[in-house]
Order: sequence, then structure tokens, then C-alpha cells
Amino acid sequence: MKKDIPLKIEIFSSGEDDKHRLTSAKEIEFVLCCIADKGARVALYYGDANDFILTTLLDVDNKGLWLEQSPNESDNRRIAESNKLVFVSSHLQVKVQFTAHQVSTVVHQGYPAFYLPLPDSIYRLQRREYYRLIAPVIEPLHCVIATGRQPKKQLCEFTIMDISGGGIALTCAETDTELVPGESYPGCRIDLPEVGTISGTIEVKTLALLTSASGHIHKRAGCEFKNLDGQSIIMLQRYVTNMQRAAKAKTS
Repeated sequence: MKKDIPLKIEIFSSGEDDKHRLTSAKEIEFVLCCIADKGARVALYYGDANDFILTTLLDVDNKGLWLEQSPNESDNRRIAESNKLVFVSSHLQVKVQFTAHQVSTVVHQGYPAFYLPLPDSIYRLQRREYYRLIAPVIEPLHCVIATGRQPKKQLCEFTIMDISGGGIALTCAETDTELVPGESYPGCRIDLPEVGTISGTIEVKTLALLTSASGHIHKRAGCEFKNLDGQSIIMLQRYVTNMQRAAKAKTS
């Protein structure tokens, strides 16, 4: 059973700010629509972030979003008068947060609501161990990596053993192209069935030789994703979620 994400305001260090920021309007709308569709809890902080209400995201479009008002009129009045609000919720077990400086009181689909313009950016933060998905064996995932040095770089395809939001484990034959621990490989591509292709940099963290039951020796490389863009992160999480659902459906 998944634990609820604590809906507390996250304070970012200067180095984390850009790392967790999502700025694409389409991606922001997509994440907020998912929160609305799932009926995820939302904490709306006001009054210099000293007070908050728990509410529901009613609707989202490409211009803004609507939040259900509190049954407490005093809270609603103070929120309407605030010049700074902090929205905190979660999407796929990842905290979502943004700050708003404009709010309007409206009626939306018969509900008293607060209207906020679509934010220019949101933060997505996952301070936990990533769920690691064992890659399928029948139709395995592959990672295409440019290895070697210029001008002799070549594209090599490695089989993915497992994958998560944090990285991948790759395997190849003992005699295949060497991956160097500590080395970063930009422009790596992974095709995720029914989701799309992600591209980014991986850094090889570990490299080991393993012997199979049949006596064959192969290499296993543990790799970490470095600075994946927001769209790739969402696609990767969507793929992992799809695979989890498919596995659950087979056992139910």
C-alpha cells in the first residue's frame, strides 16, 4: 500500500531549484489534469504560508485551474485577500508544488471555487528511493549509447535489466563494448513501448562481471540518469506505472 505524500511546503536549495522545475505549459497542464482526474488531495497555503486548507482540484485548462473553496468562510476570505498562495499536491507519488500571486473567487460547475492562472513553472520533487522495475524478458528494453572517442564513436545497443526514475542496469556480453565507471554518456535513447522515446545522459556508477548458470560471462553496468528533462521524467514514470498495472491485472 502506497503512503500518502506529506503535503508540506518544500524549501529548495539553490542547486535544486532548476533541477526540479518544470516550465513547459503543456507538461504543467498535463500534471495538474492528472491530479484533478485522480482526485488527489491539495493543500493550499495562505497567510505567509502559516495556514492552509485541504481542498480538491476541480478542473484545469490551458489558462488556469479551479480549486474547491473551504466550508469555512473566514478561510475563504483570507485566501481571497492573500497575495501569495502555495499549492502542494502529488502526482505518481511525487510532490508537486507551485506559488501563485493571483486568486479570484468564482463559481465553477456549481461549486464555489478559487481560480488561479496556470503557473509558469511547477516543482516536482521525489525525496525517496525510486521503484525499480524489472524489464520484460520477452520484449526487452534497449538503451542506445554512443561509445568510444571522436572521431571513432559508434552507436551500441545494450539490453536493460531494470529501470527506474533514477537510472538503469544494463547488460551485455563480456566481449562487447566497454562501459567505463565514472564516465558519462550523453544522448542515450530508450524506446518505451506505448509511451515514446526518452533521451538523456547516463553516468556509469558500477560495472561487474557475472556468470550465468550456463557458465556464460556477461557484464552488468549500474547507471544513473543525469538531469533528465521534465518530459522524459513524466514519460518514464508513465511507463513504469503502465507496467505495474499490467502486472497487477495478470495476477488479479
